[in-house]
Amino acid sequence: MKIDKLKSEYLNLTKICAEIDYSDKKSVKRNNSAVKRMYIIMNLLSENNNETEILNFAELLTVDENKTNLWLAAQMLEKLNVDKKTEQKALKIIKKAAKGNGTEGMGFQSWLAEYKLKN
Repeated sequence: MKIDKLKSEYLNLTKICAEIDYSDKKSVKRNNSAVKRMYIIMNLLSENNNETEILNFAELLTVDENKTNLWLAAQMLEKLNVDKKTEQKALKIIKKAAKGNGTEGMGFQSWLAEYKLKN
């Protein structure tokens, strides 16, 4: 699997999501397709379950642009077996987002509560 290619694609997908215009049906469709593809990438990584590939992909947790780190944090914890260090890094990103006052903050508060129940 070519991790660098998948990482580049993932960055492009988060850019699509960051540029969503909810008043435009085409934009919403593009966003939904991008999110679906992000999960397909997570499933590819999960199927291989290669720790080196997962750790390489986890480097994107340092990318704030287009909330790449936040997208990846949630998706990695939902779909992949990650080491404790990566799990803690991802949880830190999500906990920071959960402190927000808007709907995103509330959504991640709920996400964290569900995650705690499952893990």
